[in-house]
Formats: sequence, structure tokens, C-alpha cells
Amino acid sequence: MLKNYLRMARRSLLKNRVFSFINIFGLGVGIAAFLFIIHYVRFEKSYEEYNPNADRVFRVTLDIYNGTEYVMTDCETHPGFGPLVKERIPEVVDFARMFHNDGLQEIRVGDDKFLDEGIYFADPSAFEVFGIKTLKGDSRNALVEPFQAVLSTSVVKKYFGNIDPLGKSIEIDRKLYQITAVMADCPANTHLKFGILLSHSTMYKINEWYRDDNWGGNNEFTYFLMVPGASVNDFNKKLLIIADELKEKIDYSRYTAEPIKDIHLYSNKSFEPEPNGSIKIVYFMITIALFIVVIAWVNYVNLSTAKAIERGKEVGIRKVMGSVKHQLVFQFLSESFIVNLIAGILALFLFWIALPMFRDITGQSLPLNFVNDINFWLLLTGLIFFGSVLAGLYPAFVLSSFQPATILKGKFQSSARGQQLRKALVVFQFGATIVLMVCLIAVYAQINFLRDIDLGMNIDQTLAIRAPRTNAADSVYKVSFQNFKTELLQNSSVKKVGRSDALPGLSVHELSTTTFRKFGEEKSKGNYEYYYFSADADFIPALGMSLVEGKNFEDGLPNTDQVIINEEAARQLGYTSAEEAIGGRITFRTRNVEYSTIVGVLKNFYQRSPKEKQMPILLYYRERSDYFSIRLNTQNVEESIATIKELWTKNYPDVLFHYFFIDEVYNSQYQSDAQFGKIVAIFSALAIFIACLGLFGLSSYTIVQRAKEIGIRKVLGASVHQIVQLLSADFMKVILVASIVAIPIAYFIIHEWLMTYSVRVTLNVWMFGIPMIVILMIAFLTVSFQTIKTAIANPVKSLKQD
Repeated sequence: MLKNYLRMARRSLLKNRVFSFINIFGLGVGIAAFLFIIHYVRFEKSYEEYNPNADRVFRVTLDIYNGTEYVMTDCETHPGFGPLVKERIPEVVDFARMFHNDGLQEIRVGDDKFLDEGIYFADPSAFEVFGIKTLKGDSRNALVEPFQAVLSTSVVKKYFGNIDPLGKSIEIDRKLYQITAVMADCPANTHLKFGILLSHSTMYKINEWYRDDNWGGNNEFTYFLMVPGASVNDFNKKLLIIADELKEKIDYSRYTAEPIKDIHLYSNKSFEPEPNGSIKIVYFMITIALFIVVIAWVNYVNLSTAKAIERGKEVGIRKVMGSVKHQLVFQFLSESFIVNLIAGILALFLFWIALPMFRDITGQSLPLNFVNDINFWLLLTGLIFFGSVLAGLYPAFVLSSFQPATILKGKFQSSARGQQLRKALVVFQFGATIVLMVCLIAVYAQINFLRDIDLGMNIDQTLAIRAPRTNAADSVYKVSFQNFKTELLQNSSVKKVGRSDALPGLSVHELSTTTFRKFGEEKSKGNYEYYYFSADADFIPALGMSLVEGKNFEDGLPNTDQVIINEEAARQLGYTSAEEAIGGRITFRTRNVEYSTIVGVLKNFYQRSPKEKQMPILLYYRERSDYFSIRLNTQNVEESIATIKELWTKNYPDVLFHYFFIDEVYNSQYQSDAQFGKIVAIFSALAIFIACLGLFGLSSYTIVQRAKEIGIRKVLGASVHQIVQLLSADFMKVILVASIVAIPIAYFIIHEWLMTYSVRVTLNVWMFGIPMIVILMIAFLTVSFQTIKTAIANPVKSLKQD
């Protein structure tokens, strides 16, 4: 019996090749799009799953307040916080502190030099807390003693090739570290990626300020391994008690714990180790996936029910021959299953060949091997069976409910209810498509808005070089830099050479934070958190920044008690104007002087992208720096770089030459937004394609059904234009209704998304009008193609048909 059903289904599909192709191809593309998006979503939600202890690991962050006003949440805590919490809270099994050695570091292995990042000072407990797999060495002793190092397999391969690294040394910042173990590479789906771990006990040896009783600086991540079943809410209540006891030391801040598995999608705090994802984006992607696959299923329902009249005689004959309703339903469901099965195979093929390209578009390290992923096959099988039933059940019941006597007498017509349902489904299809198009336009409008906004600086043609790591009192360094700078400025292509500890667009970890207050004022219950870094007198002009009041630093003069702040810092300090701030005296805990005098106020500039709020920033003078900024004035950039490299090698023969352009690094902050825009663009295009494919099939069948009417109208003198206008009007009205329904939904979605930005583009009428016009035009062309073909045909042919 089943074999007979499948054979009849195959015959029916071959008999209606055009509609079968539209259904199969539309469903195949729709299912493939769904697979791509769910593959991406699953990866985003899989962060930290590699860690067997992930359900028991919490990260603690620091909520900073100014009095009762919340200021920010910092992901980093104080050195002594981990030991204190383990001592006080019995549910804590262990803790792991991770101190990030920021930025690119020069690593020396014998005579070879490398640049690397992802370097952390880690407690020995990090192996258990993060589930790190040790491939060589003993993890229990690997990071116990000062100046020990653990390298990942990829780092070992780069530094040593096939040589066993155990017992050998690497040099970082003029310190030798002995390699005691080799660990597996960090997976792509973790928020904390490291290639080199250095023993945390080294921190006490190389930094005088680093002490467990130093509550003046929070600069390392702290994770806690809890007993099984520990509650994050109960843990937070106990942390609140500890914070209250430490309130004078930590400026009335609060500690808050969060599960490590929540960090990637739910945490967007200051000083995150890497940019996190967003659960809102994940939900939006799931919505797109559902839109597309439902649009494809709607095509099948629409085309199947539209062909009801054509298949009516078949149903009538089968009923006369003894077929009962459930047999007919099963037959039509068999057809639906075959269509969905073939579409599923097509989707699998499209997924297989396009996955590497989709991986590049998303910028995520999505797994390429899905053959052994049981969840993938369960998802594909579920889509095929669910689609077979969902898309096939309604047409099956519609067709099987026809009365044979009415059909065989030729009196059967499509019901008004059926026509209204098809129109409603078309409204959904094109309404969803319009929502996606509006989102697409808004995303690109926001990206362009961010790129065009006044950054408060000019970083075009500004090259940065990682400065040598050295001591501030190193006289050789001073002479080398002065010679390097003098020789650079003798070149007409170089305008300015500045030095600083941080640069716009780089990781926020390049900055330091502290709390300020006006000198002489009593310490309030909490202070604002300010960002600060060192710079010399040429930094401000090199980056095209401008002072709104006051003066710049002066090289060669004692500037140790002078600072420059930006307008936002002046505002938060309570100054009503930049002019009032000049000469003001402030005190902050990281300076050795009694107070510092404000000598200049900088125009606000975006240290990070305009996606984030303006930072209150302070600059202090120091000759030692991490970066040299070189402002170029040339069209021949490659030649200038070659000259700079030559001078670098001359003055710093033992230091690697590593450069980058600041504007390129800065613009990379928009990369995730641009990738999101590409994803929306691709799937919006697919949604339009699938919807138009269905509209083409539906309009083609409708026109065939009205062929006699068209012939009669032509005989009576109707023009091609009038016929096209008549037949297109119904479809255009439906799409116009879809537009009206889609606009408020699109507005709500875009408004919610834009609220995640500190500055945002203004929503304009054209953002909603353009998608409406484009969809109407595409739909009109889709319908008109078949309409014109029928309208210019000889009317005699249609009038001769039965």
C-alpha cells in the first residue's frame, strides 16, 4: 500500500514539473538557510561547553557606583579578592586569577623573536577551573613556582617545531620562563583564549605594587570553582556582605558573580577579555531562520491549494472508485513527504558546499565537520518530517474533502475561504520579507552613521609601532628614541611622532582605571571611574586631537604634576566649563604626588568606537611608552614604511619591527556590525527569492485559470496594459497590506536594536518606504512576466479550451 502511495506521488510530481520544481527548490533553499542559521546559533550557545566543570564556575565582576548612582561594571577584580572569598565562603572549592599581559608581546626563544598575544599570569588552579587538558608535563606542578610557563600546542609548534619544549625557556619582558607543561589549544567557543600561561606567583616578583592587600587596583579576572549545586544568587548575597566590609577600601563598589556559561551572550561589561556575542542577535537570527523556512512552507501550501481545481477530478474519480478520506490524506501527505525529502537532500548539498563561505561571512570559527554531529541530523530529519506534516496536512484535507458529484459535473470552484487563506499567507510571506529589508537598511545606516560621526581626532595615515619594552630610566632607550624621532622628522613624509601607552581602537585593556576627586574634597561614598594613560607632548597633534582650553605638555620640562583631561572627565568632576577646569587640582590613588594640576582640556574623542559612551579620560606625561604614533603626509605609503623600517632597524637592531595603521585597527571595531549586516542581507535576499518564487507559481496558476477571461477581454478590445493592470491589482493589494502590517513590527525590532548603541541613527521614512517600493516592484515584475505572456497570446487558443 505504501509503495503504491509513493508511486502515485511520484507520478503527480512528474506530471506537474514546474510546480514541483518551485516547491522543491524553494523548500531546499529555505531549509538550507535554516540549517546555516541554527548552526551559527548552536555555536554561539555552545561557549564553555568544552569545560567539564563549566556548570560550577562563576566569574566575579565589580559594580562601580558614585554614591547611589551606578557607573559601570568592571570584569576585573582585586589581587586579594580570590584568596579572601575562598577563606570566607565554604561553597568555594578553589579560585583562579587570570592577569592579562596586554597586547602583542615580544617572545624570544634563543636567537629567534616572535610576536604573540593571549598571554596570562594564571594560578595553578586554572587547570581544574577551566578544564585545561595537559598533553605534556604535570599540571599539578606546572604553574606553582615563579617564572614557569605552559604553552599551547600551536605555540609550541611555532616556537620549537617538533622539538620537545619541556625544560626549555622563553624570554618575555627580559625575564626567562621555564616551560613546565604543554596544554591543548583553547577551543574557538570560549570567551577566554590563551596560548601562554605564566605562573601567577611571578607577579609578586616582577611588580612591586602587586600585593594581596592592594585594594587600589582591580586588574585581573577572578573565577571560582564551586561545590556541585551552588547557587549564584546565594553566592552573590555572601559577596554583598564581603563588599560591605571592604567598602572603604574598594570605594563602595559591589561584587557580582555570573555563571561562566552566561558570559559570551549575556555579559557586555567593561574590560571583557574579548568582544562578546549578544543573546538579542541570537534571537533575531532564530527569527530570521523561522521566517525563511515558514515562507518556503507557505509556498507549498499556497501552490498545493491553488491547484485544487485541477486535481479535483482526480480526487472525484478516486472517491467514486472507493477511496476513503484517510487514504486520500495519506496519499497527499506522501507527496508532501517526497517533496520535503528531496528538498532536504538539496538543502544538505547546499549546506555542505556553502558552509566554508558562510563561516567566512560570520567571522566565527564554526565547525566544518557536521557528519558526526547527531544533533545536526536530528534537526534535518525533524525539518523534513515536520515540514511534510505542517505543509502537507492542510492541502491534504482540502483536496480530500471535495464532493465527487460536484467535481465530476464540473461545478467545483475554489472557495472564497481558500482564496482568503492564500492571500493571508502571501501577506505573511511578504510582510516578513519587508521586515528583514527594513532591518537590513537600518543596520547599514547605523554602520555608516558610526563611521561618519566626528571622532574628535584625525587618525588617517597615522602609523603605529609597538615600542621596545624597557625601563623608564634607561638612558640608551632615551637616546635611541630621540635619534629615531629626529631622523624620522627629517623625512618630508613624516609630520609628527608621538608616544603613548594606549591608542584609539585598541583593546580597552591597554587603558588603566582609577578614581579621581578634586583635591581637598572629602572622599564621597564612591567615585567615578576614569580611564588614564601616559603620553608625551607630540601625542595630541600626532593623532589630530585638539585642546578646547589650556595647553599641551612640553617635552624636556618636568610635567609630573600636570595632567590633561577630556571634556567628559571635566563634566564628571563637576566643572561647568573647560575654562573652569584649567588650574583645578585633583587627586587619584595611582599618583605619587599629593595632587595633580589640570593644564589642558581635550575635545571629547572616541577612544573606543561611538558604539560606546564617551569615556572620561586623563593623560599624564611620561617619556616611556608602549607605542610610537607617526603621522604621515604622503601618497607613497609603502616607500615611507620602508624608510621607517630602515631607521627602526638602525636605532633598535634587537627589536622586531611591528607596525599597523590606527584607522584600520579602529575600523575593525565595526567588523561585527558589518558581518551582521552581511548576514541580514544574504538571508533577506533569500527570503525575497523564495517569496517571489512562490508568487510566480501562484500567479502563473491563477493566470492559467483565468485564461478564458483574458481571451474574452481581448476579443472585446482590452489592451495588454489593461489586462496586466487588472491581473496585477489583486496581488499588489495583498502586498500593500503586507507592507502596512510589517512597518510597525520592523520599527519595534529596529528601535530595540538601536537602543544598544550610545549614539544612533535617526529612523527616517525612507528606511520603511524603500523596502515597500522595492518589494512592490519585484512582485509586479514577477506577476507581469507571466501576465504579459498570456495577454499577448492568441485569444482563440484559450477560448477553444474546455
